[in-house]
Amino acid sequence: MEAAGRKVMFITTRETLITNGILRKIAAEGKEPYYVYNKDQLAAQSLENHCAVVYHLGDDVKELGELHAKLDELCARSGKKVICIGTQEQYHVFLEDFAQVRVAAFFERPLNMDRFLKCVIEGQDTANQRKRILIVDDDASYRQLVREWLKDKYDISMANGGTQAITVLSAKTCDLVLLDYEMPIVPGPQVMEMIRSMPQTENIPIVFLTGKDDEMSIRRVLELHPAGYLLKTVSEADLLKKVEDVLAAT
Repeated sequence: MEAAGRKVMFITTRETLITNGILRKIAAEGKEPYYVYNKDQLAAQSLENHCAVVYHLGDDVKELGELHAKLDELCARSGKKVICIGTQEQYHVFLEDFAQVRVAAFFERPLNMDRFLKCVIEGQDTANQRKRILIVDDDASYRQLVREWLKDKYDISMANGGTQAITVLSAKTCDLVLLDYEMPIVPGPQVMEMIRSMPQTENIPIVFLTGKDDEMSIRRVLELHPAGYLLKTVSEADLLKKVEDVLAAT
């Protein structure tokens, strides 16, 4: 008989080298992970003797409403919460069928293995103890640079424009938005207006990222009354300090 409190249910519809690697990492921590592939297998399980439930979201997430409903039912009955791994888009689709209150943590790919394992082992929402920052910029390389600077201290989400930013914020609350001022299609000021128009996001502080340092451009930024602005030439140290100062003031 498997030891109570050591079992880890790992839900996925497809076993891969990546998922096998994650299970090996969990097992190395003294836990007993096992796969669940579909709704029928899920329905046969009892979650009460599990230390964690992990759901590895895939591209087929839109087709799994029945599985999500069954998982929601089991979690409501047992009091367990689910640790999710996936993309922002996949997570947003999942929450159409599953109550967000029963999510312990969401880990965006690429997976931060140390934080993930700590969450599994301690059974705590370790990701949610960190402040959450959304980076909105159409420049993928700059988004990734800022993420690398912040990811060790904060829970980072990213969006490539206004529409994706609103999707992310609808699925996951954030403590700060770093917003590119000069974006095509939907520029930063319009994205700010969209964020401030929604009751659940209207009070999130917004710091503009801008590549223009002339006096007129800076004046236009400040007229919108953001929580701050940063030139894109900012150093890592100065960015971190600005983020800390803005979060401390909220």
